[in-house]
Amino acid sequence: MKYPGQLKNSRFRKLWFSDGLTSMSDQIEMLVMSWVIITKTESGLILGIYSATRFFSTIFAPFIGGLIDNFNKKSALMTSRIYMFIHSMIFLLIAYNKQLGTFRIIFITFFYGIARTSDRISRESLTQLLISKENLRNASGILRSTMDFAKIIGPIIGASIYSYFGITQTYILIGFLYFLSVIIITPIKIEGINQNKIKIVEEIKIGFNYLAENKILISVIFAAALANLILFTLPGAYLPFIIKDILNGNASDLALFNSYTAIGALFGSIIMSTRDISNNPGKLIFVSLIFWHCTMFVTSIISNKIILGIVLFAYGTAGSISMISMAVLILSIAKKHMIGRIIGVRQLAIFTLPIGLVISGYLIDIIGIVISIQVVASIGIILTLILAYKSKNLMIYRNTN
Repeated sequence: MKYPGQLKNSRFRKLWFSDGLTSMSDQIEMLVMSWVIITKTESGLILGIYSATRFFSTIFAPFIGGLIDNFNKKSALMTSRIYMFIHSMIFLLIAYNKQLGTFRIIFITFFYGIARTSDRISRESLTQLLISKENLRNASGILRSTMDFAKIIGPIIGASIYSYFGITQTYILIGFLYFLSVIIITPIKIEGINQNKIKIVEEIKIGFNYLAENKILISVIFAAALANLILFTLPGAYLPFIIKDILNGNASDLALFNSYTAIGALFGSIIMSTRDISNNPGKLIFVSLIFWHCTMFVTSIISNKIILGIVLFAYGTAGSISMISMAVLILSIAKKHMIGRIIGVRQLAIFTLPIGLVISGYLIDIIGIVISIQVVASIGIILTLILAYKSKNLMIYRNTN
């Protein structure tokens, strides 16, 4: 059988398939638990806290990145996905015994967040080892498109099983998918075990010092931090309330509108993996960020389902182009022996997401959905323009491949 692009690489193909299953499980759980919390509490703040808990552990990302740089990347990835399977079994038992309280959900999810952070760093580090520099854009686009496809079908499948059979059966599916994701990457053979004694504090310092000397990487990380602070709050905090309170929908409707965003992201991923649309990634990043913010703002002024679906499609496309451009730039510039530490520091950018989610949830409770979206999106546009003006090195950077 002939495979397209970097899927010809059998080791990368296994990673790709495993990533798809992991992403699908993650998306199913995110949607189902968000709906459970919103129906139990009716609170934007509680929903924001839950969503934030999934990402709060990114504060440990530099520490995790330093560890991963000194270990076999595949072993690190398998460890995180084994824990994800264990996590799903814990929730399965709690749901079966009908003890799924809000506090338990948030507490257990915190530890899942640590595994999720480790998983992302391990996956990106492993990708850089498996794929040559000139093929990173195609490989990153393929991985991103797979995750986007999982975001389309995962929530729809999860919402259907949850609606018809309940949360216990949903977690049986989630656990099964995590289990398969571990089995699939087991045959991958990779070198890269560092037998030297690990000095974590020194490793982290090396990562920060290396980053401090590269103004382009700093600008990319600030751009990623801004996107997480502002833009990713739409699906994590605002969209469930738009569906429930404005459109009077249910969990299946939330899955459907999430899929519009994911379809747009998939479209953006395909563009990025098949076409070199710009040799100036800096300008592409900031233009797509501005458009991304504009689509978020527009969601606050429309109530027509069809138009909302189109806007969410555009939102997903802009986000995919922006985030893939950032990821490829980091993988292209960072040295191989530093990649875990750099990605670990870059993961700190995601720490702004839980902050944004909690603030957004609080604003929903205080000033309502419409005004809070408009305020947050407007602030994001202003900050993006300021960052673009300050990021001169990134704006003039040109691809050499």
